[in-house]
Amino acid sequence: MKIFQFACAATDITPSVGIHMGGYWGRRSGATHIHDRLMAKALVCGLGEERVVILTVDLVALGADAVRAIRMAVTRDTGIAGAAIMICASHTHAGPLTIPYRGMGEIDKSYLDRVEAALVKLVVTATAKMRPGRLGYARCDVQIGFNRRARRREAAGPVISHAHVLRFESDQGPGATLFQHACHPVVLGGDNHQISGDFVGAAVRYVEQMTGEPALFVNGACGDINPRITGGSFEEVDVLGSQLGQAVLEGVADVDILATPVLSYVQERVDLPLIDPPTRLRAEAEKVVLQLKAKLVHEGNIWVRRVPEARLEWAEAMLALARSGNGRGRSQVFEIQGIGLGKIVLLGLEGEIFARYQLDLEVEWGSVIACGFANGCIGYVPTADEYPLGGYEVDDAYKVYPSVQMIGPASEALIRNRTGALIARLRAGGH
Repeated sequence: MKIFQFACAATDITPSVGIHMGGYWGRRSGATHIHDRLMAKALVCGLGEERVVILTVDLVALGADAVRAIRMAVTRDTGIAGAAIMICASHTHAGPLTIPYRGMGEIDKSYLDRVEAALVKLVVTATAKMRPGRLGYARCDVQIGFNRRARRREAAGPVISHAHVLRFESDQGPGATLFQHACHPVVLGGDNHQISGDFVGAAVRYVEQMTGEPALFVNGACGDINPRITGGSFEEVDVLGSQLGQAVLEGVADVDILATPVLSYVQERVDLPLIDPPTRLRAEAEKVVLQLKAKLVHEGNIWVRRVPEARLEWAEAMLALARSGNGRGRSQVFEIQGIGLGKIVLLGLEGEIFARYQLDLEVEWGSVIACGFANGCIGYVPTADEYPLGGYEVDDAYKVYPSVQMIGPASEALIRNRTGALIARLRAGGH
């Protein structure tokens, strides 16, 4: 009989003061202080010769290229298949810039290289100390967020009012807790210049202090979910983090131990259609407006200039597409990954996923844990009904991301169809 095994390893990935920060436009400097440490953690599970890996990082996101490099290095050093490795960012907006958002500064390549090397080392370390264990699962009630697009609807939008808790226990050493909740880590606002994991870091520390064992956080479908406090203080970070942590501990105390799980994994890439560029005339008009705005702040502080210059950079790229005609019919690669721990499915989705996706997946497929910001981040992924409502997530945020164009409403049907097929395939054995 094959024995389920696991191990966890952690390391500090806190950057130096001065590094450019990610998540908000309009900051006036790089990081000025370190408020709390940023961490990276690896959880490796095994059954016989099979291995699956969940890596978590206290970062706003990692790009697909970085994920590819980490997976290749882990495979080289451990033999674990790249498709069995999921890398999840917490999406803290109080961390360093780690993907090329327009207008937020420059990525520190040496820091990013250190993070990539640290993640590979974590997997090697955890793989070498695996021990027999048990897996438990609980779903607990907790809600620290609200649907930030509710004002665009006649009724409140969907919200996530629970957390998922996976409990790893062993008689031969410490256990570990992995928990998921869907909420943007934006208690701290854009005027904050201190490095922090936001409420996520606070919640993880709370669980670790109370259990004496490692804890890992994965974000859910939080694209349209904000915490009830934004632009807040570090005291308020701790309040929301403790609320989430307390709920997770209730889940830990109430887990159902699962039968020895079958490990499986599946990875797919879907081509999501991009919205065609506007007419050349409209693109030219938008460029002129943004050009004027950029000129108005040309002599100002370099940090103040970043936002209008970034918008102008986007407008120039969009105009080039409109003039060339090459922007029509384009698509964006989107990764969907599934890791099966018996009946539990960790579903990795490469973006800022709207809450409705997670809620519908849970209704249709049961014990599925949606993991947003997994294996990259292409930007916001709304459901089709959100496009006519407009707003930041639909009309503006994509201009921050490298792709220039926004994914279109037809993306929802593709994601749902491919996700359903992937889960069915995973539960049939994976690979």
